[in-house]
Amino acid sequence: MLQKIGIETLKQVTKRYARKQNRWVKNRFLSRPGPSVPPIYGLEVSDVSKWEESVLEPALGIVQCFIQGHKPTAAPIKMPYNETENKRSYHTCDFCDRIIIGDREWAAHIKSKSHLYQLKKRRRLDSDAVNTVESQRISPDRDKELKEKGSPGQSDQELKPNI
Repeated sequence: MLQKIGIETLKQVTKRYARKQNRWVKNRFLSRPGPSVPPIYGLEVSDVSKWEESVLEPALGIVQCFIQGHKPTAAPIKMPYNETENKRSYHTCDFCDRIIIGDREWAAHIKSKSHLYQLKKRRRLDSDAVNTVESQRISPDRDKELKEKGSPGQSDQELKPNI
């Protein structure tokens, strides 16, 4: 019983890890292609019984071609590319105090954890400042009383005009 639970838990963790790896590869290499990004090849891994012929042999063939300096017979995965995207656009993030070049990099920065943290921090500071200002405001009735009596700290002699 305990062994079955352990096996099922291990399967869940392994699937979660594989999804995380796929998401990382997609975000790192496929979503933002550039000159330093290597070609990514997709292999059919859904049928475990055909693993050697659908995964192992094609993978070894791709690696062998790279080692020998040839172009692999398999085609790399291509993500749709937006031709209107400006790679040289200049963006300044006032919250993070950073300069970002390129529309795709800007979009990635806006969604990044560090930017969202800085944005949250700035909003919290702004709301604290507003709350402080509001708590320091004096009501109109209290303001009249202070003018009639004089502000706190003023003595009676200071209130009399100097003649």
